[in-house]
Amino acid sequence: MITQLISAFVLIHAAYAAPAVSKIVNGTDASITDYPFMVSLRSASGGHSCGGSIINEYWILTAAHCVNYYTTPILQSVQVGRSDVSRDVDDSVYFLDDVVIHPFYDAGNSYVYDIALLKLKKPLVFNENVQPVKLANKWSELEDGNLDVTLIGWGRLWTNGDLPTTLQKVDYFAVPNEQCNGFHSQHIYPSQICAAVPEGGKGQCNGDSGGPLLHNGIQVGIVSWSVKPCTVAPYPGVLTKVSYFIDFINQYTK
Repeated sequence: MITQLISAFVLIHAAYAAPAVSKIVNGTDASITDYPFMVSLRSASGGHSCGGSIINEYWILTAAHCVNYYTTPILQSVQVGRSDVSRDVDDSVYFLDDVVIHPFYDAGNSYVYDIALLKLKKPLVFNENVQPVKLANKWSELEDGNLDVTLIGWGRLWTNGDLPTTLQKVDYFAVPNEQCNGFHSQHIYPSQICAAVPEGGKGQCNGDSGGPLLHNGIQVGIVSWSVKPCTVAPYPGVLTKVSYFIDFINQYTK
């Protein structure tokens, strides 16, 4: 499986020298009951801006580039337990008390260490649609031959396209870092993970940032960045590797 997948990426890499046309991300509707840890990070207007995942009753995991030390606690909020996000302020909306951005986050260097934690002002009330996510074990890696992953989010359906109100999911493949590094001009670090399909057309787009990449129901990645147009072959999307940051997460959330 892994050999075939790598070979397919190599062939497509040879055929494409630069991004071509935009392709629809090709997700399908998903239910929050299946992904009760998924949250929508909202802007000051109440619109969806990024994804995130519930760690415990007070803490949310997202991407560093989605937040700001100065304005996030004042202007942003999160909506939980909803398949369909809205601008309404009801009991599904929680306001923020604090934001923790990884001290080594560097947007100018492949968005390395693109991870942040959000502390809520009041604890979440857990139910069937609001539950903490299971995180990858410290330093764990996906095994060759078992690279199936799932991405969920409310990101744009294509570059500059509409933001869906209904949660979307897409099944595709993790791409080994050495292969991903060969496609991108920016360096791919051990603290990152990549995902795509060889032909393109499936994966992350604007608005999916901060959301979880899952493997067998366990969060292994946080959406970070991608070449535009979204999901264009042969460029995999790049995510923060969760297993690399377990100590950072535990330092604050426990």
